[in-house]
Amino acid sequence: MRTRLLAFGLSVAFLTTGVATINVVSAQAATVITGVDVSKWDHSATTAYPAGTPIDWVKVKAAGRSFAIIKASGRTEELTNYRNPYFANDYKQARAAGLVVGAYHYARPALPLSTATDQARYFISTVQKVGSFRDQKTFPAVLDLETTGGLGKADLIAWTQQFLDTAQALTGRKPILYSYDYFIRSTLGNTQQFSSYPLWYARYTTTVPTSSTLPGGWAQWTMWQYSSTTTTNGIIGAGDVNRFNGTATALLAFADGRKSGYGPPSIPLAPVATPGTGSAQLSWTIPNDDGGVPVNRYRVSVDAGVEAITPGTSFLAVGLEPGTHTYSISAENLAGVGLPATGSFTVAPYDVSTLPAPVVPTVVVNTPAASIGSAYNVVQIKVSRADTLQAIRNAEVTVAITPELGAPRTPRTVYTDAEGIVSVTFRSQVDTAVTVTTTGGAWYSAVTKQTAVRIAPTLTASLSASVVRRNNVVRLSGSTSPLLAGERVYRQLFTGGRWVTKATRVVGATGTYSFTVTTSSTGRKVLRVVFPSTSHHLRVVSRTRTLIIR
Repeated sequence: MRTRLLAFGLSVAFLTTGVATINVVSAQAATVITGVDVSKWDHSATTAYPAGTPIDWVKVKAAGRSFAIIKASGRTEELTNYRNPYFANDYKQARAAGLVVGAYHYARPALPLSTATDQARYFISTVQKVGSFRDQKTFPAVLDLETTGGLGKADLIAWTQQFLDTAQALTGRKPILYSYDYFIRSTLGNTQQFSSYPLWYARYTTTVPTSSTLPGGWAQWTMWQYSSTTTTNGIIGAGDVNRFNGTATALLAFADGRKSGYGPPSIPLAPVATPGTGSAQLSWTIPNDDGGVPVNRYRVSVDAGVEAITPGTSFLAVGLEPGTHTYSISAENLAGVGLPATGSFTVAPYDVSTLPAPVVPTVVVNTPAASIGSAYNVVQIKVSRADTLQAIRNAEVTVAITPELGAPRTPRTVYTDAEGIVSVTFRSQVDTAVTVTTTGGAWYSAVTKQTAVRIAPTLTASLSASVVRRNNVVRLSGSTSPLLAGERVYRQLFTGGRWVTKATRVVGATGTYSFTVTTSSTGRKVLRVVFPSTSHHLRVVSRTRTLIIR
């Protein structure tokens, strides 16, 4: 059987085994560029702040955020003449604090389709009262699309296109489209009509989106809204946080409104193919025209096979049979993929015994720093060459999930995508070890990485009654994992402005516990249960429960 490995996969024939050191990275590494998006809800009243409390944008910038996108207009239950009352101040103050700024319109699709033009004009005019889309450090217009307004798929797609066309005509820049995964795949029918627009992708997960997981034909995301519950100093409460797909330099280039727009890069220059033993080293130089935003990766295909991705200007194609081969190299930026540079080369006959020694691939394991037992935890693995950093596509990866207590999970075998990335999900109620092993072969040796995920187990708490008369019996009971039988939970009462422990119980064999709550005096009691941190899990606190005694 003819098997092409190129640089996309791992051979099944073992030659040597290499073991690398553990390399665990955070989902939010120091080089990640993040920003916030806000609306009037970020000025809502809390127990500590009155309604209308301003955002301290200087603190937001000091907290490490690089950009801010502010709702300007539109909302489901309001007409097209709605303006966010805090927009003007937030926009101007965020800019004054040194942040890249942007504005979005919450779409309210409706028939006739001319309502799209009306809403786009109103949105653009709202923003232009306080700034220009042609300034530096300014994002293009953003359409926030998350509701249908009762339109069917065809009308909704047409409405969206009309809004984007109008916004682009009024600003001279290609707008950004914001939406979430299910809406694109289901409501829009996974149409690829909008894949040439910058995508602001909403999906709350620690798994970094890749070209194989994005909907709608997008090869890349421009921004990724990965959380709606993250706090940022300077903003009341928790809110949305987003990541930009690139460096600080790329952010400034993308947000340079003085440019009329941007597009895919031109053809990579001076491609050279140097054949080796069952392989070929491809190299090239950067395009003359980056399209207005820096090239962030290249797509390489040999013999019209599936593309692999590399960040640099070289690529080692391996597993090639003797004979003539063709190649294609395309540059890519946030606007899309440019035209390819093409060529051919010839691999001479060779003896398998003369193949070079396998290289040890770089394997990065990305896990959440901590998660809750009731949630799916995500392990993301990236496999690449250490020399060229190119992604290794179709790498066979075995992931073993071993909780500290209870039975280990059956190991799963998965395969990396074009970006060399694959993800595995699991649930656990206790701290869990993760072992990742790549299959070794003729071109890549095996690598084993180990890390762990700390877990906050599930802890429920409920009262047998919430309103009682004095001197009645009330029980505060709940459950956790049976794996934690024998550990202690603590019943606490909020009194004198602090939580005070009143009793402890040992978790039973079925994972349950029960406290008796005294009701000798009238009044209001606020209760909770605490499960302290141990070597097997993180500290977890139940929801508070209120008991009224009459």
